[in-house]
Amino acid sequence: MSDDAALLRRYAESRSEEAFAELVRRHLNLVYFAALRSAGGNGPLAEDVAQEVFTVLARQAGALARHATLVGWLYTTTRFTTAKAVRSERRRKRREQEAHLMMEASAENEAAAEWERLRPLLDDALEELNGREREVILLRCLEGQAFAEIGATLRVSEDAARMRVER
Repeated sequence: MSDDAALLRRYAESRSEEAFAELVRRHLNLVYFAALRSAGGNGPLAEDVAQEVFTVLARQAGALARHATLVGWLYTTTRFTTAKAVRSERRRKRREQEAHLMMEASAENEAAAEWERLRPLLDDALEELNGREREVILLRCLEGQAFAEIGATLRVSEDAARMRVER
């Protein structure tokens, strides 16, 4: 069985997939579980970090081949890569929250603007109704009363109150 340096040299010199696969097999648990702990148990993020760490290892294989063992480098690189990924994830979530709040504020502003346009029309329309019709609309739409309550207030049946509102 070759040591890490020999496997890494073999990969760096001849792009031996078998040599690199052996390195991954040997160290995947170390990298994945270090990433998982650093990411607070976020499995998908730990998987992404592990993939990134081994990608960096492949790119730097020639320079790292002089190390007898990769454990220290893999651990340090995993911690660094995880910290970077966690920061990126936090920034992404913060941007999403800000965008959501901006959309809500925009929707509220649009609703307020729409209300400002409709308010004078609503008052004009209410003024055109006769007193009984106006009372029914005010009780139903502005007071939020049920048809049964309106009927009891105006001393008419629930169906009569419903018909007046629909009219």
